[in-house]
Formats: sequence, C-alpha cells, structure tokens
Amino acid sequence: MIAMQHCSGKQLQCLFHSNTDTIPPNISLALYRCLCQNIVGTEDRVKTIRLMNAMRDNLSTNKMGIFITSGSFGEGLEMRGSDLDMMMSYKHLEVDEYEKPCFHSSKTYFSMEQDDIKPGFTLLRLKYCDSPYIFKYCEEDNGKLYFSSALHKRKILFESTRGETIHGACIADKKGYFDFANSLHCKTWISPAIQWITRSSHQISNFHRSIRNFPIEEFTLYVKDVEKLVNSTMMFCANGTLTSSSMLDILNIRVSCQQSSQKHLFKYYMSLWFNGQSQCLTLDIAISSKKHKYKQYKSCLSNLLKNVYHDAVFGWLMTASFFYKTKQYSKALHIIMYSISKCTPDKLYYGMTMSDIHYQSLRLQSFQKKSVVYLLKKMFVDKIQFKMKSKLIPDEILMDEWNEGFLFPSTAYAYFLGFLCHYTSIMLDNVRISFNVYDWL
Repeated sequence: MIAMQHCSGKQLQCLFHSNTDTIPPNISLALYRCLCQNIVGTEDRVKTIRLMNAMRDNLSTNKMGIFITSGSFGEGLEMRGSDLDMMMSYKHLEVDEYEKPCFHSSKTYFSMEQDDIKPGFTLLRLKYCDSPYIFKYCEEDNGKLYFSSALHKRKILFESTRGETIHGACIADKKGYFDFANSLHCKTWISPAIQWITRSSHQISNFHRSIRNFPIEEFTLYVKDVEKLVNSTMMFCANGTLTSSSMLDILNIRVSCQQSSQKHLFKYYMSLWFNGQSQCLTLDIAISSKKHKYKQYKSCLSNLLKNVYHDAVFGWLMTASFFYKTKQYSKALHIIMYSISKCTPDKLYYGMTMSDIHYQSLRLQSFQKKSVVYLLKKMFVDKIQFKMKSKLIPDEILMDEWNEGFLFPSTAYAYFLGFLCHYTSIMLDNVRISFNVYDWL
C-alpha cells in the first residue's frame, strides 16, 4: 500500500479490481515508475548503493572481523522506516555443523546442536577455546559449555558509553538508526540451507519482462535517483561506519582494482578515512622549534589534503580549520573564500528538494556520464563534522561539557571561521602596534 500512495484513484481502482481484463495495459508502467521515483529507485541506483556498501565493508574489515552491511539497505533498497543492519563476523571464532578436529590452535571452535531446537535456531557448543575470555560468554548445561548471545550482548552494553540498547538479536543505537549484530561464521553449508546451492539465480518474473518494452523517462528517473541519494539518511549514517582499516590494505585494494568506478569509490572512502585520521593528530603551534613537531604538522596537512575528494567543500574547510589552529590566518582566509565560492545555489545539500536550477545542471551530459563519486565531489556540499575531541575544532566553539562531535552547515561554518580569522589577526596587529609604540617611547 505504501507504493500506491502516489498513484491516482482511478489507477488504484483498476489495480485492485477483481476482473483483470479491465486493467489498462499501461498499469505496469505506472506502477514501475511509481516504485522507481518514490520508493525503491532505479536499477542503477540499487547497484550504486550495493557497490558503495561492498566498498565500505571491504575497507572496514580488519584483523578482528569482517564487516557486512545486511538487511534491505545491504541489498541496495532504502525502505521507509527501516534501519541500517550491520554485521561483524569474528575471524578467530568458527562454527561447524558436525564435530570435527580443530584445524588451527589459535582459533575457537563451536559445534552446532539442533536436536529439540526451533527451526532457524541452534545451540553452539564450545569444542575448543584458544582464549580464556570466551568462557565469560558461555553457560554450562549438563557439563557442557554453550555460547550465550545474551551474556555477550550484556557485556557489550556494559562496556559501551553511547547508550545502546538490545534490539532482538542486535545492539541498536539510542536513535534507532543502526542494528549491529556480532556473528560467527560457518564455512560449510548447513543441512537446512543445502538446497540454496542449486537454486536459480537468473529468474526473471513476468512483471520484469513486461516493463522492458515500455519507454522510461530516463532523465526524470536520473534526477530522482540523485535527489534520493543526496537526501538518504541511511547513506548519511552508513558513511559514518567506516573503521580505521590498514592504510596499506586500502592502497593495495585500490591499485589492484580493475574498474575505474570502483577505484573512484575507494578514493571516496579513503578521503573519509583521512578525515578521521587528521582530526586525531595532536597539533602544536610551535611548528618550527623541533623536528618531530614539524613532521607531525606535515603529516596532518597531508591527511587533510587527501580529505578533499568526497564532496566540494568539507575537506577544504577542515584544512582551513587546521591553518586557523596553527595561527596561519592568511592561508585559512584564502581557503575559506574558495570554499564559500563553492556554496552556490546549484549545489546539492543534504535534505534539499530539487529545484529548476538543479534540473538544468543535471541535464548536462557531462554530469550524466560521470560516476556518482564524481557527482558528489563536484556538486555536493556536505555538513562539517567534527569528531569527539577533534584537534581541529576552534577553541571558541569548545564547551566544558563537550563530549560528542559537532555538526555545522558548511556555509555557516565558513563565515564563522572567516570572522574568527579576521578578528584574531586584527587583535594580534593591535598588540604588535602597542608593543612598537612602547618601544618607541
């Protein structure tokens, strides 16, 4: 019924009429356009979201576990009211349906027991343990140890400081945006799912065949895809889940990647990763006094310059913040003026509604032939996001009770930072003049 709310009353009457002979021949096209424009999105948009999820999962994977974006969003669908489902599969914990000898002494092994268990559930019996901390998550029954998901979730909540709650089998954030599930990996197909191996992956429904013969408003759907992507709360949340993966691994993946679109996506996520790294480095205004301080300064600046590839303004304003914090106000002002020049009415902002000027810009073939990452870098103006205890945030914004990150509109922050630069530089000039007058006297 959600998909029908934008269709006309006449179409709805026809759609739900008991006699299928009275359904007009173009109802499939109307339904398809309704789904593409208002609910699901086009095939290209679904592929884009799935590819971005795969790239982010790749870069988030570390020595501890493998990250997987699951649920409807993992399939490339952003359904109304749905949250973001994330999974992490521990690498050092393995599950097998049948009891087998251990293969690696540094891993923990569980076996599955499914007798007298509800369908879709299993008991995980501990067979071999490489670390004593595993026993904290196990309960004893008839002399056997079984893994307890309840104990594991309570342990996570006890160690967390962000106010998460238990949501079924998952840990959810306090705002309800994320569902995070820790999971264990079974490397073989279990008996209840053995039929999945031979199922067909090339089935095409009659509905899908029928819509291929209808002309689709390509440009309208393209603009709707761009608008959905920019306003996507799920995409906004998903981009914030990138973890600090090994930089060498990221570079190896990007270099070995064959498709240019995937290389651009890796470049996009590398830019986000460098943003987080640059905000954690300690700054020292005495940049020329010691060699290691100068090296630290150059490292932070290098990371910031690599942070300008995921939107048109964010990375440059973070670089301007760096120069303000190191008292290089002239350089900061030049970058601020450049950033303000990018905040024009034809740019795309999070939460916006497309206007005529955006339709005219996106109608250009030069944009329609480019990847989504290119479009974000050239046209999207993201909000300024400071992480908790960021070293780049101006002291004038800090508060004593500050224990979370800050979020500012880019244009407002650019003018505010420009004001700080002018005000501080004028104050310093007045101090210098006062000292010069005192020396002259």
